[in-house]
Amino acid sequence: MTANGEAAGGLGTGDGEALVALVGAPNAGKSVLFGRLTAEYADVSNYPGTTVETTAATVGSTRLTDTPGVHGISSFSEEERVTKEAVLEADAVVNVVDATQLDRDLFVTLQLLDMGVPTVVALNMMDELEADGVDVDVDALEAALGVPVVPTVAVTGSGVDELRDRLPEASAPASTPVDSYYDALPDAVEASRAEKTLLVEGDEPTARRVAARGLVADGGDAPLADAGAREAVYRERRSRVRSIVEAVEREAGPGRAAEQRLGDLLMRPMTGVPIAIGLLAAVFYVMGVVVAQRVVGYAEGVLFDRYYNPAVEAVVADLLPGGEWAAPVEFLLVNGNLGLLTITVQYVLGVLLPLVVAFYLMIGTLEDAGVLPRLAVLTDRGLSRIGLNGRAVVPLVVGVGCVTMAVISTRMVGSRRERLIATALLGLAIPCSAQIGVITGLLAGLGLAWWVGYLAVLLGVLGVAGVFLDRTLPGRAEPLIEQLPRLRVPRPGNVARKTANRSAAFLREAVPLFGATAAAVSTLDYVGALDAIVEGLRPLTAALGLPPSFGRVLVLGLIRRDFAAAGMTDMALSASQTFVGLIVVTLFVPCILTMAMILRERDARSALLVWVGSWVTAFTVGGAVAAALEVIA
Repeated sequence: MTANGEAAGGLGTGDGEALVALVGAPNAGKSVLFGRLTAEYADVSNYPGTTVETTAATVGSTRLTDTPGVHGISSFSEEERVTKEAVLEADAVVNVVDATQLDRDLFVTLQLLDMGVPTVVALNMMDELEADGVDVDVDALEAALGVPVVPTVAVTGSGVDELRDRLPEASAPASTPVDSYYDALPDAVEASRAEKTLLVEGDEPTARRVAARGLVADGGDAPLADAGAREAVYRERRSRVRSIVEAVEREAGPGRAAEQRLGDLLMRPMTGVPIAIGLLAAVFYVMGVVVAQRVVGYAEGVLFDRYYNPAVEAVVADLLPGGEWAAPVEFLLVNGNLGLLTITVQYVLGVLLPLVVAFYLMIGTLEDAGVLPRLAVLTDRGLSRIGLNGRAVVPLVVGVGCVTMAVISTRMVGSRRERLIATALLGLAIPCSAQIGVITGLLAGLGLAWWVGYLAVLLGVLGVAGVFLDRTLPGRAEPLIEQLPRLRVPRPGNVARKTANRSAAFLREAVPLFGATAAAVSTLDYVGALDAIVEGLRPLTAALGLPPSFGRVLVLGLIRRDFAAAGMTDMALSASQTFVGLIVVTLFVPCILTMAMILRERDARSALLVWVGSWVTAFTVGGAVAAALEVIA
């Protein structure tokens, strides 16, 4: 039996693998509960056709999938679309409900039951409910819903065994008040109860699915109820939620006031903005200074440059015999730009791994503390002017530490459109910390006016590019809809577990892609294609008033951005040439590692857009600046 069927019974016990989806609101504890139920993370991947991650694991005869956090089963966001597909495919659902947010989370619970999806409710965060001085009558809630309800505390494992035992009891009521709205649909529609509920609620992808199966008489269009039916269903469902909450929830003692006061401070502009700036400065310091400069600098400068790379080069030289065929193989394995056994391993273990771990530690801590949504709300108004919402503040700040990790963090931004805008801006006008270090040294000798000019140009490009992308990309910006979780002290074990599993999953997917990219670039280098690029750039560098050798600087920037800036330190350039050169290398295409991540996180078309857009912008802005400086001079 599947959720698409009409039966209201529990999870099947046949010989096939049962599909169970964890569904709930963001920050309800789904991922922690998933880890408790499965004892491991596995198969972390993007849902087909999306950039939204899902996690799945097999436990016995059950395939368990952790879906994105949502406030409804519909198609209003990419997360909702992914969750809806998982629900429609599942045999049963574990609906994770935040016990402290019953009035919010029971809307999804009732929607699942209206759809006829066999459900078990995990009433999570019972410890925090008790600390709030509130009590929920679990038996009364189970009777009101008509499905099993299991109180849990996912972070400690309390109730998880009972939840696992009661999973076969997953069920749904034989009928709900929404059944009466099916009359709003055309009589010829043949669809499951789940699909009929979604049709009444105006879900267009479901309508197209039903029409494509030929279940509409006379080849009619996709069947949808009018908007009035959807609003009526929503009002009725919210009314049921209020009635249930009033019946099962009661005050049991004094609650917590300190967390509420701190939460209020974070949301008031006068106090919240300074706190947010301090938190973002801490994120930048950890990512951009401690990790990107000190940890990565030690790993590259000492561990790899002094010990690992020379040892590997010696071993390869000893193992490979002489001959024409050995030369290209040796170059591919140990060349000084992107050798597969030397520089590529150095990037993965010495650069990428520390940044990945640090990033997930920082994000995991902010998530666990409930701070991340508040940062999004505080910065939403400003970022909305460049086509983004408040969730983009973290990628933009992380980008100043490492653009590669910032591209990964765009997953937390709203729609596919906003992720593309954030990715393009990161690849275009956000210098990474390694590049900033070299740029700072070059600008230090020019004076404060050049620093101000450099920042003004970058901010201007960032603003113009954001507005341009916002107005030209199809679709429209999605408003920030953020349910603020309660503030809490982060749990180190939970943060460490999420960091380890996310980092391992990321490296499993990223390493093969980066290895293939490095091999391709090394091949181009060996056959002289990179030198051809340098020669082809001569007219452009001349138009910028820069020497022909600047083309070599740009080619180095293809490999790593800081290599480009560092390459300028050995060139005899005037102050205006240095300024123009720094503008160009900052706006020039992202490094090879970032491009690999853009290709992985977005798609080939988006990567090409960023690539070509960076070339055009770098030389256009650089040429304009060069012309302006010549006029001023």
